[in-house]
Amino acid sequence: MNVAGFRWSPDRHLWLVYPLAFIAVLIANGALVYFALSSWPGLAYDNAYERGRKYNQVLREEDRESALGWKMEIHRDGDIVTVRTLDAAEKPLGDLDVTAILVRPVGGTPNRTYKFRSVAPGTYTGQIELPMPGQWELRVVAEGTQGGRVHEFVRFFVR
Repeated sequence: MNVAGFRWSPDRHLWLVYPLAFIAVLIANGALVYFALSSWPGLAYDNAYERGRKYNQVLREEDRESALGWKMEIHRDGDIVTVRTLDAAEKPLGDLDVTAILVRPVGGTPNRTYKFRSVAPGTYTGQIELPMPGQWELRVVAEGTQGGRVHEFVRFFVR
């Protein structure tokens, strides 16, 4: 098209496409870097490096737990948590020290530790505090006086 002696051609403005494309990429990369640095650090454990170095020891502990055949069932009703422990013969396990750690997997809050009390043979209960909505993980560890140990975790969402 020729208007008053000016002939428009897409080739005349093609040089603008390259710098604009690079600017768009730089803006996108800048946004991704900002969100990566201002959000959760991604650490699931405080001592992740040491845990990784001792991974064979962690596997041996898991094998010892499996060999015992102990089972744990975790039930949550609001902020009340009930834990039921059974031995390999499906009999209740008594005289255990049951501890729970409440973790927010997406970070932002410190972990909270709770001790549960025995309410019946093999049944332990405790009250947890859920400080904010979101996804939570409850890691429960039951240790026997004779050295046996079983652990389990449950994830849940609080609205």
